[in-house]
Amino acid sequence: MNEFAGYTRPVPGGHWGMLRFARDGHPKPIMGEGDRPIVFATELEALRAVNRHLLAYFNGDYRRDGAKLEASSAGDALFNLKPFVKQRGKERRTIVERIGA
Repeated sequence: MNEFAGYTRPVPGGHWGMLRFARDGHPKPIMGEGDRPIVFATELEALRAVNRHLLAYFNGDYRRDGAKLEASSAGDALFNLKPFVKQRGKERRTIVERIGA
């Protein structure tokens, strides 16, 4: 179940902000200092914290199976359009120096 969810749960003293990411099997509360769930005074504060955490997750680093995805040198050569020449049927790339550049 690759689902994302964000909601609040009423608890004594306020509300918890709950987050469920696709990598986890169950929702977890937003944690504070000392690995204790943060109890928000109002439901609106909890929803704002849920929104902030979900946006931070989606706008953060791309990950695959817990590892950060980084560009490789071959990918840089292809997508940054570095000046090189590749012969047909060959894997080796030859760097080209341009005269007057």
